[in-house]
Amino acid sequence: MSGRRWARWGTGVVAVAAALVAAGLAAPADAASAVRVKKDVVYRTVDGEPLKLDVYQPGSGGEKRPAVVLVHGGGWRSGDKSSFAPQADQLARRGFAAFSVDYRLAPAHPYPAAVDDVEASVVWVRRHAKDYGVDPASVGALGASAGGHLVGMLATDGEGSLKTGHRVAAAVSWSGPMDFAGFAPVAGTRAGAAISSFLGCAPDACPGTYAAASPVTHVDKTDAPMLIVNSANELVPRSQADAMKAALDRAGVANQEIILPGTAHARAYASRVWDQTVRFFQNELTR
Repeated sequence: MSGRRWARWGTGVVAVAAALVAAGLAAPADAASAVRVKKDVVYRTVDGEPLKLDVYQPGSGGEKRPAVVLVHGGGWRSGDKSSFAPQADQLARRGFAAFSVDYRLAPAHPYPAAVDDVEASVVWVRRHAKDYGVDPASVGALGASAGGHLVGMLATDGEGSLKTGHRVAAAVSWSGPMDFAGFAPVAGTRAGAAISSFLGCAPDACPGTYAAASPVTHVDKTDAPMLIVNSANELVPRSQADAMKAALDRAGVANQEIILPGTAHARAYASRVWDQTVRFFQNELTR
């Protein structure tokens, strides 16, 4: 962990637990029946194409709850919001409002389409905060694989307040690519092909695009605290997580890096890091 905020994790455990219960962030005994789900809510329409999200709300109601936007993976070319349904449900059981989102896919919609869409989803959540009992100042994001990259962009794109617009107050990336230039040597691999499809060009043809689409390019001191997770020998090289941590450290942004042994990628290790993920959001979004 880095930054003084992370040091506080080791103190005041009882007080924090009591505060979470008081705020409704501890899972109720009948949590399985408490979650309210509203599917296929249109948050944006682009060129006649409606983009949708699913809303998961704690059944106990309440106002000004923290929110988490969930962004699926699939190499920017496949996947949909249903893949994060289990995690969205679990977050709602813990008192968060969860929004699992779809976005436009490559190659039909190359960069920056997906980035624009997930940023628009965060703006939508804030605009509809009263409708879903959300605190607009406490919006975080969780993404896996390609979704982890998009969450990295949410955490770093732009400057200033993390309480308005498309900025998020906390971000968790599971195996998200963070520096596309670092993928150039593996352009012929499955990961390299997915990146080229997403960006619409090969590394040597558009180095500026590879830089602009990389979260590490946009890091500054106003960015969101991040939890960065990666396996040691998986599809996304560990060096991607290391590069992001180094950039955040240089900027003085609070962050934590978790490197898991083995080859599991993104949601394949979800159960192993779920407690840390939830604790991170509780720590950063429920101050």
